[in-house]
Amino acid sequence: MTAPATERAPLSAECTLARAPGYSELHRDCRQTQDIPLPHSTGILLQRRCGCSCHAYNTRPGT
Repeated sequence: MTAPATERAPLSAECTLARAPGYSELHRDCRQTQDIPLPHSTGILLQRRCGCSCHAYNTRPGT
C-alpha cells in the first residue's frame, strides 16, 4: 500500500526535533533517506523514508 501523491511521509525523529528553535543542525543526522522493506515480503515497509523537505528527494524544481 502506498500513500497518495498529495500525502507526505512522516518525519524522522531527527527532522521533527530539527524544526524546534536551536536544533536545525539535526537535519544532517537524519538517516531515513530511503524506504526499508520488510524482509521476505512484497510491498510492506518496515520503515518509510523521511518526508522532510530538507532532503533533496522531497524537493521539486520550481516549487
